[in-house]
Amino acid sequence: MEITSFTAFYPSRPFWAGSQIDFKNPTVLDTFEELMAEETYREINGDFELRICRDGLILLRVAALESETKPLDPIQRIDDIVGRWGKYLDYLNTFYLLLDSATIKKDNLQYFSLDEVTIKDAFRIRYENGKVGGYDLKSESTAWTFQMGRLKAGYGPIPIENDHRIIFRRIIPLDTIDFAVQQFKRVFDDSLQSVLASFAKSISEYKLGNYETAIVLAWFITERIINQMWNAHLVSLKRDEQGGQQRINSERMEYLTGRDYSASIMTNLLELYGVMTFSVFKDVDSVRRFRNKIVHSDERYSPNATDAQLSITTALELFRSFYQMDFAPNLSLTITYI
Repeated sequence: MEITSFTAFYPSRPFWAGSQIDFKNPTVLDTFEELMAEETYREINGDFELRICRDGLILLRVAALESETKPLDPIQRIDDIVGRWGKYLDYLNTFYLLLDSATIKKDNLQYFSLDEVTIKDAFRIRYENGKVGGYDLKSESTAWTFQMGRLKAGYGPIPIENDHRIIFRRIIPLDTIDFAVQQFKRVFDDSLQSVLASFAKSISEYKLGNYETAIVLAWFITERIINQMWNAHLVSLKRDEQGGQQRINSERMEYLTGRDYSASIMTNLLELYGVMTFSVFKDVDSVRRFRNKIVHSDERYSPNATDAQLSITTALELFRSFYQMDFAPNLSLTITYI
């Protein structure tokens, strides 16, 4: 028996992947469950396999994570499970971010709310000989609503097409999904899943009005890229001097990347060298001050939406410049009036 496992999630806003069910067809309810579960998009390559079902379920299998050797020691096994879940969640949040961006870029539509995908939302699905063999039911998450929404028995007496899980769905075209997948491929080339997942988490916190957390997460991204920019710049300055001596040897490199070189010093030098524009330098400096006030509990400072937006967009500007990759952040708020 061939067994294949995926890690899956439903976005918090339901959608039709490619095409919707035609409820005007009087026989559609006879195959409702099969139509909801039908895979309308699939991508398979050496790094990952991604499937998307008509009802919006997104399934991902990362080859490197599935092939990792499982430790025999029970304690190490628990650590391994937790670590593997963390890695998968990074990939899932990254794809969710890129799908959200694709709908903005391709369809001019801010549809998804981009809530962070957590272990409460994601679940494992097992396929046996190409057919679903079983999966976890996520009763503590909105995923439960959509899992039950696949079943005719999960609906009440009103017509299924009038249920809130159906009537408010939007169709996300397959070419929009493919646009997101093509960007997702780039993630594996440069191991960008961690930084993009951090963007997704920061944006998610911003949309909930948790500005402090959004700013701190965005600063982590900014600081990480600044360090990478600084290291890349130092490497560009390496050359052999007279007598075969290296201009920047390992000892000097260790000093120039040590604790004496803070993010503030590195950004100043990168701007003076022309690696970073002055406008970006000023924005980075502002975000650094926001972060410091939060960390040091400055009671005179109250983070707001403008500060959080600047923190996210500044990190994105550095990301675009350094990695030559772009996405459109959805910075609409999801809080309600009270």
